[in-house]
Amino acid sequence: MDSKFLVELSMTDNGLDFIKRSLKEMEDADELSIKYAVLHLSAGLELILKSRLQKEHWSFLFEDINKADYQSYVSGDFKSISFGNLLIRLISICQIEISDRTKKRLQNLKVYRNKMEHYNLDIHKVALEATTFEVLSFLIPFIHREELVSRDNELLNYINDKLLQMDSYINQRYKEISSKLKELPDNVKLLDCPYCMQKDTLRLDKAYCYFCNTQFRNLDWELIPKFTNEEHVFSYREFNSIEFCPHCSRDSMIVSSDECACLSCLRVINRNEYVKCADCSITHIVGEEEGEYYSEEYVCYYCLFKYE
Repeated sequence: MDSKFLVELSMTDNGLDFIKRSLKEMEDADELSIKYAVLHLSAGLELILKSRLQKEHWSFLFEDINKADYQSYVSGDFKSISFGNLLIRLISICQIEISDRTKKRLQNLKVYRNKMEHYNLDIHKVALEATTFEVLSFLIPFIHREELVSRDNELLNYINDKLLQMDSYINQRYKEISSKLKELPDNVKLLDCPYCMQKDTLRLDKAYCYFCNTQFRNLDWELIPKFTNEEHVFSYREFNSIEFCPHCSRDSMIVSSDECACLSCLRVINRNEYVKCADCSITHIVGEEEGEYYSEEYVCYYCLFKYE
């Protein structure tokens, strides 16, 4: 093949090229452009993170390091590391500091990508732009700090310029919605949006995000899996567990030390408003519970008599 047709890109440059393409596609508002913006941004993120792992040693790119083989690495014929393990190795082997919040944002993009490729994804352009901004706000300093490309890299400069525009956009968007948020009654609970990941923009009782204009049909389905890790541990803001809601009886009430919020019936619930059966964990509204108290423990009648 004629050498003029050969294209040689480093893994980092290849990742930056995907991101550049994603940003260009995002300028269009049609459904197909949004789809490829998500897919290309996700691919670019993964390639750049892998390039840092490759810089440490090529064998770390194998999902199973014990099967690392140089000829397979050169040919590209091997099972590459999963995104979850990629983050783990960057933190544990390369000593890269990635906060839990940043991890959630990076994983959020991967969720978008998987839904877009295998199922369906309804996402507002505003939510995608906010997610892109958050991802790039981590990724660009990461590239500089880890010296993955030179600072005069053309692709990187293009992305930097777009990032500055997004920063202005994010700030402007907050200005536009700040008055609406301030006018909300004091009893309205605001959460972080699982789509755009902006703080205190999701109105619980309406299941609506003011920042990205997303109206959630099933908020529990969108939020809970996104903040539950591989060990099935839930962690979201001050909420660290999930229980059955005493009002709608669905397993969708997120719980903190002070209050609870049901992501199905969209209520804020005080901890002293309900009691939980020590046996079956079903919750009951105080005053409507049917069972017996033993010291500080409550056991419902069903559990008391189920073995009789």
